[in-house]
Amino acid sequence: MEKNAKTSKLSIINEHPYFSNLDVENRELLEENMYCRSYKKGQVLFDTGDKRDRIFFLNKGLIRIERLDDTASYNFLEFISEKQSFPLLDMFESEKYYFSAVAITDIEVCYISSGIFERIVQLDLEQLKIFNTDLNRLVKKQMRRIQYCITSKAKQRVKNTLSILMEDLGEREDDKIVIPHPILINDISKYSGTTRETVGQTIKELIKNKKITYKYKELVFIDIDYFKLGK
Repeated sequence: MEKNAKTSKLSIINEHPYFSNLDVENRELLEENMYCRSYKKGQVLFDTGDKRDRIFFLNKGLIRIERLDDTASYNFLEFISEKQSFPLLDMFESEKYYFSAVAITDIEVCYISSGIFERIVQLDLEQLKIFNTDLNRLVKKQMRRIQYCITSKAKQRVKNTLSILMEDLGEREDDKIVIPHPILINDISKYSGTTRETVGQTIKELIKNKKITYKYKELVFIDIDYFKLGK
């Protein structure tokens, strides 16, 4: 693991746009203060309200972002896929995490302290532009989710949720798109704001109509055009 951790760390430092313009001093600071580790499926990286002291870079696996309300019902659910940095929300402001992060699969992450990351981002205008671009991407992602997942028709919300998951997490394999991580009925239900029963019925219909396959928690999109948002 030590060799893999070193490789992962150097890969992030050499390839991530946030660190593309580092001088020697700040690169050394980053190398000295970045750590990599593995988490097992189901482990929690941080909880809502924990001290916001780390920024993570996901090298391998899938993470679920969630926030609970006072009744312990999910009121926010999102996914972090490979090669993404998180959490960027409340950078430079909040001292606590606004949500929880849970490993859906076995994962590999690298992390540095929030203070060092914020210092590096503020080094020059180009770094701030990159950070602003990332924030804009997150905002647009949530606007798209609101646009397509607030319809009163539950089955349409499920279909639109699958479309978003296809776009965000899917990988092309010949004439199909495959999500290379397990996607649970429960997560689709929470994401779309519908019941497990509605999700199950909708998926059965989509399988019957040869739009998708869903076996052993693996989603495969057969009719890709059918799931393109806006259709």
